[in-house]
Order: sequence, then C-alpha cells, then structure tokens
Amino acid sequence: MIPKTKIDRIKQKAKESCKSCSGEGCSSCSSKVSRIDRYSFSNIPVEYWDLSFKDFSGDPNFKKFIKAKIENIDRLYDNGKSFMFTGGLGTGKTYTACCILKRAVATGYSGLYTTMADVVANMLSSEMDTAKYYNELLSKDFLIIDEFSSHWIFPSEKAEQIFGSSLEYVLRTRFQNQLPTILCSNDEDVDKIFGGFFARSFKSLRSHHVELYAIGGKDFRRKNA
Repeated sequence: MIPKTKIDRIKQKAKESCKSCSGEGCSSCSSKVSRIDRYSFSNIPVEYWDLSFKDFSGDPNFKKFIKAKIENIDRLYDNGKSFMFTGGLGTGKTYTACCILKRAVATGYSGLYTTMADVVANMLSSEMDTAKYYNELLSKDFLIIDEFSSHWIFPSEKAEQIFGSSLEYVLRTRFQNQLPTILCSNDEDVDKIFGGFFARSFKSLRSHHVELYAIGGKDFRRKNA
C-alpha cells in the first residue's frame, strides 16, 4: 500500500503546479487529484502515475496495438480479453500494463495492481481473511499481476499445491467471467512457471483465454499456444 502522506503530498503538489489556478482550486486540478485517488486506490505504483503511453519507446508495432486498446477501454472491457506480456527487464511490460489500468480506473472501472509475491503471501497467510482476499481479486474489473514468474520458493510442497489451486480458481473464474486480467512475466517459457498438475492447468487456461505477447526485440510477434 502507498502511504497516505505520500499520496497527500503528491496531490498538494499537483494543485500547486496547476497552470490554471496556481493552487487556488479549479476543475483542472480537481480532476487530476481525483485521478491520483483512483491510481492510489488501485495500488498503481507511483512511478507510473505521470507516465503516458505516447512516450513508450519500445516496439512500434506493439505500441500501435496497445494504443488502440487504451483508446477504446470500454471495448476492451466488453470483449473481456486478457493478456500476458513477457520479456526481459526494462522492456515495458509493467509500464504498458499500468497505462492500461490507469485509463481503466480514470474511466470509472475498478482495478487492482498487485505482484505475484503479494498474491503468494496473502494466499498462504494464516492471518489473512482469504475469502475476502479472493473476492477482492475476483471483483475488480481489471486486474494486473506483475512479476508472474517461477522464482518463488514455497515453504513446502503442500503450500505450493494450495497456492496453485487457489490461483487457478481466481484466474479461471476471472477468465470465464470475461474480466480483463494482465499477467507480466520475465520468464521466456511461461508454461514452466509452475510444476505438476497446475502447470498443465495453467497452460490450458492460458491457451484458451489469454493472448500472449513477447515485448522487446526487433519484431513484435504474438506467440501461438
């Protein structure tokens, strides 16, 4: 979670730097403050709040594809498409996902940015109200799970099985309800992120419900299942 002090200072700075009213208050800075509240409520990292997708310097074909999605966020939501972005560090996966989420929440949709580390910790926590947490993941119009990778070490095989079945339930339910879900991963072979039964289950879910894109490199290509 982003500390309230940080959010308040960013909002104050936005008001003070407003060219229309110089901090006295107007519709322009009020609108910006409202967007900041939506971004923070959705847990979008602060570093992406002021970034615009028009400044994306990666693959031009990918930029054109995503730009069309952002410009018609209602259609993206109605179509219920989910995506998985893969690529090395610094290729723009999180940047892209956050730009989509920013447009969604600014338009009025609910959304949540989280990481796989947080999902693992919350699903396995004995102190967490798991039913409430599952409902949070399932009820958001848009969901981003960043750092979706095989690097997490579970305390036991049982814990890994519990996490796998829980995440499968969340993803399957969202996909079947056609709720846009974006997964970001540094792994080249995303079907090897999980082991055992969940590996097969995830591959099946991905191939049926998720459009997989590799970001970076010279060409922008959609990977077929």
